[in-house]
Amino acid sequence: MSASRPPGVRQWIWRAFVQSALVPLLLVEIGFIAIYLLSNDAIRDAQIEHLRETALSDLRNAADTQTRLMEEKLRHVADTTDLYRSLTAQALDSKGPVPEDDEPLVVTADGVRYSARDTGGPASFYSNATPLFLHDMTKVARLSLADNMMRVIHQQNPMVTSVYFNGWDNYNRIYPWMDTAATYPHDLMTARYNFYYLADAAHNPSREVVWTDVYLDPAGRGWMLSAVAPVYRNDFLEGVTGIDITVASLLKQMGRLELPWNGYAVLVSDTLNVMALPAAGETDFGLTELTAHTYHRAISDDTFKPDDFNLAKRDTTRPLAKAIAAAPEGVMSIELDGRKRLVAWATVDPTGWHLLSVIDEQSLFYQTDAMADRYERIGLLLIAGLSLFYLLCSLFMWWRSRRLSHALLQPISGISQMMAAIGQGQWRPARPEARIGELQRMVEDTASMGEKLQQSEASLRKANADALASNLAKSKFISSISHELRTPLNAIQGFAQLLQLETSENRQRRSELLGEIVSASRHLNQLLGDILEWSGAQNERRRIELAPIALRGLFKECGELVRLDAEGHGLRLDIELPDANIGVVGDARRLRQVLLNLLSNAIKYNRKGGQVTLGCQVEGSVARLWVRDTGIGIDPALHERLFEPFQRLGQESSNIPGTGIGLSLCREYVRQMKGRIGVDSSVGGGSEFWVELPATVIDMGIASVRPLPIAAPVSAKPRVVYVEDDRASQMLIIKALQDIADVEAIADGANALEHVFDNPPDLILLDLNIPGMRGSDVVQRLRTHPKTASLPIVMVTAALESEFERLSTLDCQGLLRKPVELDELRRTVASLLTN
Repeated sequence: MSASRPPGVRQWIWRAFVQSALVPLLLVEIGFIAIYLLSNDAIRDAQIEHLRETALSDLRNAADTQTRLMEEKLRHVADTTDLYRSLTAQALDSKGPVPEDDEPLVVTADGVRYSARDTGGPASFYSNATPLFLHDMTKVARLSLADNMMRVIHQQNPMVTSVYFNGWDNYNRIYPWMDTAATYPHDLMTARYNFYYLADAAHNPSREVVWTDVYLDPAGRGWMLSAVAPVYRNDFLEGVTGIDITVASLLKQMGRLELPWNGYAVLVSDTLNVMALPAAGETDFGLTELTAHTYHRAISDDTFKPDDFNLAKRDTTRPLAKAIAAAPEGVMSIELDGRKRLVAWATVDPTGWHLLSVIDEQSLFYQTDAMADRYERIGLLLIAGLSLFYLLCSLFMWWRSRRLSHALLQPISGISQMMAAIGQGQWRPARPEARIGELQRMVEDTASMGEKLQQSEASLRKANADALASNLAKSKFISSISHELRTPLNAIQGFAQLLQLETSENRQRRSELLGEIVSASRHLNQLLGDILEWSGAQNERRRIELAPIALRGLFKECGELVRLDAEGHGLRLDIELPDANIGVVGDARRLRQVLLNLLSNAIKYNRKGGQVTLGCQVEGSVARLWVRDTGIGIDPALHERLFEPFQRLGQESSNIPGTGIGLSLCREYVRQMKGRIGVDSSVGGGSEFWVELPATVIDMGIASVRPLPIAAPVSAKPRVVYVEDDRASQMLIIKALQDIADVEAIADGANALEHVFDNPPDLILLDLNIPGMRGSDVVQRLRTHPKTASLPIVMVTAALESEFERLSTLDCQGLLRKPVELDELRRTVASLLTN
């Protein structure tokens, strides 16, 4: 059973205080308070609820009354629109003589006909969207019969801004007069605007008076709404009559509505767009009412209020919009501009609009809240008087316990924060002050711990950085000495091979000694290659190209490469060739190196007269390649250590050459080829090293690639330029090729380019590291020159394996690695010169 968590200092002191003093006092106090609250709350809640219901009922009645007043004003405008529609229809149907115009209309250069001067009557405008020959001047004249009615409507109703008629043929007649040619777009098409198409048969099949939403007036009078009615002649829509009311005039009429509690009215369309918002509501709704507009261009299409004026598209008013859409009238509390507002709404018939009465909730319930506050103050006074003595006593005791717990808790909490900050890496956090000696010593010890941890972390970071720098320096050093070691080694090995070709009286003895020199130099080169390969494998993952590999050809190649070595050790080499279609998936060059390493070890660690066998077997999807020998064998307890780098299992002091790197490289290469490597061996029973790789079947329809035979060079010696700064290497190559070509040595890249461009040779031997520029740059310069674009180039280099792979991508015909095998050099040069 786990122990419960012990309480903190403050909790422990406070618990003791509560149990011994506070609980008995509170029990007595609570009893008296409960009796008062139960009786007082019941009376107060009933009275407050009654007052709130009365206030809400008054708000609904006021909202309904103002809605009816607004409805009456709008109905009057609608009736006036219907009356003007009737007079217009009568004027168009009149059979009497056509009245003459007091002022003839002016035609503009682009085909607009309009009234250019104010004669006290309406303005006429015929859009150039209707050609001049289609302008119905008879209709224009008959419409003048209703001009007096337009004037009376405008003068009698202060809400009316303008009275107009829009014809189906883009004719507009509007009162009072305005400069229509300067205001309207000359290609005006009335059917595009809501004050026309809302009255057509598609939108108004009942042919009643309809109201538009708020839009931007193309006549230049700002934001407004219109009552429109269709004018039909024999079921043909001749046009639409309308009366405009600006938002400013509507706001003026709404301002005359008398709402209690300093409220204001808001007119909302049936689509919940704010049509008219007084100044008092702009702050609440976060909007600025659109009344006037600066016309920088003519209005050629419908322009409505932005979406910000739609209640359903605003986060603060979306609940109100849902409530209005759900019920024709109601009351709702909503927060606007950080204050509680009561919104009462009613529907304005027959437009479907809604008149919202917005009241400050605090003003509405002022009396109710005042009474609630009065009851609350009385209750608080009674409670205060009843519990004053107990409260003072409790506060004193609490204050004493608080001071004591604070004196302990503050430094303890500060120490905890210091520990947390140190855990996050802030080694020198702020120290709290403690008035108790033991706690102050804890603060100092914690700060000292942070400083020590900071020093330790700094030391670790420095050691890590030094280790990384050392490792990088080691890799750079190994890479840099490759050229310096292999260049003289090339001369040693090459001159030794040349001396073997010389004839003398003591030829046999000299040949044996020089053979030892060549063998030793090759061994030194192999050791250096193993070290560089192992270094590269440790610092970067080699790029492996996996592809099907035919084992039969690979086995033959490996057998030929080690056969002489095996015979030199007195061993029998058996190659069990698999079928021609058996193969594995891997990297051919890496797999060849793995097998050669295993065969070399089997030869070196074998008995005189022993046997080395290379073979394979396929089981399912896995092919096992094995190298078996009859050597001294290996203790099974040492098998795991075999593949560790520099591990020779006690053979370091023997006369068997080696570095202990070969098997480590084999394991790395096999892993990169997604395979496994292992050994089966016992002491005295020989060894079998095996490699398992994914098996595959080789398509025998693909012809094998055979090397071209080396043709003899032509009788006249060709010219060869060798770019190399090492004098010994120059002499070696000149001597090695003296019977094949005339070799000219040049020590730096710049002189070589100048000489080759003046007199191109038949072939170039090029070292990678030469004074002045890199060998790869020389290749690029040669390939861009027309005289040397197709000149054969052979790179001779002591580069690392990773650089050797990169050099293989250059436009060269051969790559020779230092120290150079002279037979390979001669074959390569002879082949390129012949071709």
